[in-house]
This record gives sequence, C-alpha cells and structure tokens, in this order.
Amino acid sequence: MKTKQKVDSFIGVIFLLVGVLYLLFPLYHINDIKKINIVMFSIMGIVSLGQFIINKKSKDYTGLLNFIACLLFVILMFSLDVSNPKVLSTCLLIWIALESIIKFKKSDYYNDRRDRMWKISLVLLAIFIVGGILTSINLHYEADVKMVVMGFFIFIDGILEIVDPVVKSLI
Repeated sequence: MKTKQKVDSFIGVIFLLVGVLYLLFPLYHINDIKKINIVMFSIMGIVSLGQFIINKKSKDYTGLLNFIACLLFVILMFSLDVSNPKVLSTCLLIWIALESIIKFKKSDYYNDRRDRMWKISLVLLAIFIVGGILTSINLHYEADVKMVVMGFFIFIDGILEIVDPVVKSLI
C-alpha cells in the first residue's frame, strides 16, 4: 500500500469512529444534536484538512474539499435553528450534495486516467447518495433517534471511505 492509500484508509477509520461515537451518545443521554454535529463535523473537517496536507504531493484535493464541505455544515449549524427537523435535514442534504460532487469528481478523475476504479467509485457514490437521502428523511423523530440515524450514516460513510483505498491497492 502506498502512503496516500494508508492515509486515506486511516481517515476512513476515523470517520468510522466518529459514526460509532454518534451511536454511543444516546446511551449516555447526550442528545444535543446541534453541539454534537458541530463537534463531530469539526473533527471530520480537521481530519480531512490533515489528509490534504499529508497528501499534497499527490495533488489530491479531496481532503481540502471535504474540509470546506464540513466547514460549511458547521457554519450552518451555528447560524440556523436546527431544532426544526426540516432545517436539520436541509443542512444535511447540502452537505451530502457537496460530498457527492466531490466523490463524483474523484470518480471522473479515475475515468480520465482510464483506471478501473471509476466503476467502483460510482457504485460507492450511489450508496452514499441513497444512504444520505434516507438519513435526511428520517430526522423527524426524537433526539436519540436522530443521533442513531446520523451515527449509522457517518458509519456507512466511514466504511465507504475505507473501501476506496483498499480496493485501489488490491487492483
């Protein structure tokens, strides 16, 4: 495995752990969705910025773009009243749309290089979009349920982030 693939796998593991933290919060009756989203997406953004800095030589701007998407989500969390489920769903859909564009750009890069990874990348993108839409639809329940739904989605996102570098190293 190349250094870039190791770093990308490590970032996926961190996203996976963020999803696990989301799932653990309701067990300890921590359910302030606004504060938790701000903290978790800040962590994901900082980790993505670190990914960009480490992978700068490979000219992969995915980490920087992920940082910008997470930063925008955090700004939306600060500025809007997310106690309304429609506002929270809209904010999450904006983040999902930005991440989908980033993932599509990466699969287009693979296609331009005639790399077989573009097919796998498109499948991962489709799974991400479907999971994101299902997540945003199910944010109309109690705070504990919102945390669990967000946790499963971030967990799935972490798995999808791990699949890309692992499959790339195997091909």
